[in-house]
Amino acid sequence: MSMSSGSLAYTLKRHQDFLDGVEGGKRANLAGVILSGLNLDGVVLRTAVATGADLSRSLLVGADLSFMDLTRANLSLTNLTRANLFRSDLKGAKLRGARLLQANLGEADLRSGDAAVDGRDSVTDLRDSRLERSNLAKADLSRAQMASSSAISADLEGAILIDTDLTGAKLADANLASAQLAGANLELADLSGADLSGASLAGCNLRGARLTGARLENADLTGADLSDTFSSRQLESLGIDIQKVLLDHEQWIASNGSRGRRAILRGADLSDVHLEGRNFNGASLAHANLRGALLNRCTLLLADLSGADLSYASLVMADLMGANLSGANLSHARLRQANLGPATIWRPDGQHATRLWAVNLSGADLSHADLSSANLKEANLKGADMSEADLTDADIEEADFQDAVLRNTLLNAEAAKALGVVRRQDDKQS
Repeated sequence: MSMSSGSLAYTLKRHQDFLDGVEGGKRANLAGVILSGLNLDGVVLRTAVATGADLSRSLLVGADLSFMDLTRANLSLTNLTRANLFRSDLKGAKLRGARLLQANLGEADLRSGDAAVDGRDSVTDLRDSRLERSNLAKADLSRAQMASSSAISADLEGAILIDTDLTGAKLADANLASAQLAGANLELADLSGADLSGASLAGCNLRGARLTGARLENADLTGADLSDTFSSRQLESLGIDIQKVLLDHEQWIASNGSRGRRAILRGADLSDVHLEGRNFNGASLAHANLRGALLNRCTLLLADLSGADLSYASLVMADLMGANLSGANLSHARLRQANLGPATIWRPDGQHATRLWAVNLSGADLSHADLSSANLKEANLKGADMSEADLTDADIEEADFQDAVLRNTLLNAEAAKALGVVRRQDDKQS
């Protein structure tokens, strides 16, 4: 059942009156209504009924949909970035490919199998959806389909994910403390840096899952399949030659160059290694394999990382001032609150700065990278691929984005305007 724009406007006005307690107001009933492809950014539909409604491919950025009845609604490919869906009823909803970045789904009901349709159980479909930094605390996602979804840095504390299909899901840095995941399928899922403390993982399928840096204190892994999982490699797992290079570099840094020597690890394999908090200032790591490495809070001032593979690496709050990352692969890397600003180059006598040395990210692959709240001031991003990257609250003052790919990049409105983007990229569908 379609609804004209005039009828929709009237319905929304009466619903707002209902919420405000104005005489003549009436709760909106959009059950079964076709609203596909509409721009409904910021709409207020709190407590409305939209059972079975078709809202696919619509724009609902920042919308208030809290406490709504959205059972079996079609929200496929809908943009719900920063939408409020607190305690909404989404049983059996179709959310495949939906964008729910920074959305509030706290205590929402997303269970599958509770709403029968034509004699068959209804399945909540979140496959390929994007839930980065969303709030799903205490949400019920039992038996939901979440294969290939992305919930990086999402808050899933106390969430119920019993028998949920999370095959290949991206859950890096997610908060899953005390979550109920019994019987869930987490095969090939990325749980790097995730907090699983106190979580129930009994009977889970974790085959091939990435657990690099994950917290598993007091987690229940009874009967879980942990075959072929990836976890952090410790420094001791590296070859003696590499360990010596790192030790010599520490001495070189501590002695201001009078002892030890600068680390040159061009092409070295440091994948999945736990290196948090280490000092790599001035090190040469060009073309090194740092895929999945834990580099949180590391200092990499003026380091050479050109052509390095840093995909899926965690560089949260790392200091990369003046680093050379030209041509580096930073796809899916976590650079939240990282410092990628210019380095100050001082004269040998320590007097007066001679110049500022900007970070070089030209030609880098930053697709799907988390750069939220990062400092990118004056950074060289010429030709960089920033597709699907998160630049929320990042400082991009005087950064050079010439020829950079900004397809579906998540930007604040102010940043989007500075970059000449007419409509915020996070509000578009690819």
